[in-house]
Amino acid sequence: MTAQVSLLILAGGMGSRFGGDKQLATVGQTGRPLLYFSVMDAYQAGVRHLVLVIRHNLKAAFAEQVLPNFPADLQVDLVVQQLDDLPSGVSADVASRSKPWGTAHAVWSAHRVLNQPFIVINADDYYGAAAMQLLVRHFAQSTADWAMVAYPLTLTLSEHGGVNRGCCDVRDGRLIQVEEWTEIKADAQGSLSGINTDGLRCGLSAQQLVSMNIWGFTPALLTRLTHQLQQFFLAGPGEKAESYLPYAVDQAIRQGQPLDVYVSDEAWHGITYPADLAALGSFFDNKMQSSTIDVLAEDAAQSGSCYVR
Repeated sequence: MTAQVSLLILAGGMGSRFGGDKQLATVGQTGRPLLYFSVMDAYQAGVRHLVLVIRHNLKAAFAEQVLPNFPADLQVDLVVQQLDDLPSGVSADVASRSKPWGTAHAVWSAHRVLNQPFIVINADDYYGAAAMQLLVRHFAQSTADWAMVAYPLTLTLSEHGGVNRGCCDVRDGRLIQVEEWTEIKADAQGSLSGINTDGLRCGLSAQQLVSMNIWGFTPALLTRLTHQLQQFFLAGPGEKAESYLPYAVDQAIRQGQPLDVYVSDEAWHGITYPADLAALGSFFDNKMQSSTIDVLAEDAAQSGSCYVR
């Protein structure tokens, strides 16, 4: 039995290091942004509901450049993350605020259109078809446990410098905690090391499991996010303060929420700098030539764009 699962993509980022709206930047000769391939992987796994959390000034571009390429039977909700869209009982001074309230608020912004299990990913990360299949299969078997897909560290490195990764403590297939390590890189001999939360550079195994922020949640997360945001705003957040999704995950685990960990053997691909985008060109050009992508893209063109609610 196939589970009814939504895909939520966080696509409202500012892209300061990239120098533009990388969620709309096309890869290679495909004419498609990176998130297109994640959506099609999810579609092939059985997902028929897509939620895109975006900034207001991106709405027209998504409608014109992205949505027409999706299959006609894919229902899409475009959710604009707005500074003044807040949980009941709280308020905030948004007059001097320019950046969004963070990933916890971004996911919460979609609470009106989420009533079934959902996968959360970043628009500027590509996780591979296996990851989508693992999470859809998870919800066909469990209606209570949350889930994530982890990757061996060696599959998530960059050729352009050190990376930051959430190193996972996994026991008996369940996530215990995630520790953020920074500046992970290989030395001349190929040995990996990074800086842990104590500020020390320590060695890391190439097979260390890391989180790349691909999650599977039940709607119970939304109640937790409401409470987290209420506390965040009642505390009077500073001008640059943000409320983060991983904090909600950590608190839920501490309070007994089971979170199953699946491991992908496919390489993760991401975009941080323009050089990353150029390096991905040939990979996605080849992927675009696969028969399944071609057929789905052709169906979309013949049937008209997806259903946008």
